[in-house]
Amino acid sequence: MSAARITFGIIFLLGAVLNITVTAIFGPEIYRDFADLSFWPWYYNAWQAVAVPRMLLIIVLLIIFEICLGLLFILNRKYIKAALVLAILFCLGTAPVMVSAACIDAVLVLILSYLLWKELHAVTAESIPRTAE
Repeated sequence: MSAARITFGIIFLLGAVLNITVTAIFGPEIYRDFADLSFWPWYYNAWQAVAVPRMLLIIVLLIIFEICLGLLFILNRKYIKAALVLAILFCLGTAPVMVSAACIDAVLVLILSYLLWKELHAVTAESIPRTAE
């Protein structure tokens, strides 16, 4: 689990670095067309109505979220279940963007869900008292 934790932490930290770099080079307007390839019209409409007018705020919040989540995965084993749940929700939230994102997010959600399942069962197994044989 430790290698998976660190791997996902790095993935989210690299996502933050990518968003910082892209925004610094191209400006926040680069994300205006983010939902154009969405296969759900309501997602595109919501993006245009809510995110586009507040693009810089959305990007800053995204970067803060990715940094916090990445550090949560890497630095604090105590909150790993929260990190896994937040990562699953993040992947589910970005999945409707386009088919390629949905495929990648589906794989990530499966992996993260398995890790969460393992984590929950490890806690359960540790809490069961052992009997002397």
